[in-house]
Amino acid sequence: MNYLRFRKLYQADNDGTFWPGYIELPDNDTDSEPEEIDPKKNFNFLSNPRVYTGVALLALVTLFFLNKTTALILLVIVALIATKEWFDIFEYGIMLPYPLLLYASLAPLIIVYFYGYENYHIPFFIFPLGVVIYTGTFVEFGIYEKFGSSFLFLVWFGTGLGAIGYILSNFGPLITYLLLISISLSDIAAYEYGRRYGKRKLAKNISPNKTVEGFLAGLIIGVVVNFFVLSNNLELTFTQSLLLSVIFILFATLGDLFESKIKRSVEVKDASSLLPGHGGVLDRIDSQLLSFPVLVFFLHFLDLIQ
Repeated sequence: MNYLRFRKLYQADNDGTFWPGYIELPDNDTDSEPEEIDPKKNFNFLSNPRVYTGVALLALVTLFFLNKTTALILLVIVALIATKEWFDIFEYGIMLPYPLLLYASLAPLIIVYFYGYENYHIPFFIFPLGVVIYTGTFVEFGIYEKFGSSFLFLVWFGTGLGAIGYILSNFGPLITYLLLISISLSDIAAYEYGRRYGKRKLAKNISPNKTVEGFLAGLIIGVVVNFFVLSNNLELTFTQSLLLSVIFILFATLGDLFESKIKRSVEVKDASSLLPGHGGVLDRIDSQLLSFPVLVFFLHFLDLIQ
């Protein structure tokens, strides 16, 4: 049982008796894990709030990405909401106050959007360090949640948002929008195909409803769309466009699983209930936060970033 969960149980049971906060901890953490649901049961496409929310989100994002300035404003709004969602998930475990966490997570976006890629490498290359810290370095010292969750958010969310901002600044709102859409189409294909035909679990202990069949369907659709975007807008060969598209969509899937693992560790299903059927803003951008930094890295490696 991790430190954050202990604190939540402690607070809930602290009744001011002779042994304040004394609780009996569950012997097995798996007893309270979220119940796996079967998405094939009682599904009605037209009555599913996920559909209407998705259409509304598509319209909203399309409207904001008509030009670079409004797209940047949307990214800032995303940061405002996503930072609050993260803060609420780790209610007892955030070391930084919300305004400071927000400013720090916005810093990479502002830096790379206005000042260029040469200032972007620092947060990008310390991302693995954030993962290491979150996944165990501080677990034995009682500051696992407080420091690890704060630091991880800064390098994970900040780096991802900065990468999206960099693509926006250097390649324009249309290409950025199409890359975002390629991930969304991949998600839709994976969800729908997996719901109908999925049999084998992709990562049962992390995200029980994801299937291998759905993953492959999402990979194919995402790669096709992404290949079309890259090959028609960037100076890439056929092979480079194909390989980069595969890598981009693979890391989008890993980003989704990464956030699912974090949520599962604190026993929450969604980052929030802001978007009916989709969860919170973090639940909608988790894939992009990992795939866009990888895209920026490979574009730099191929000398397409000056």
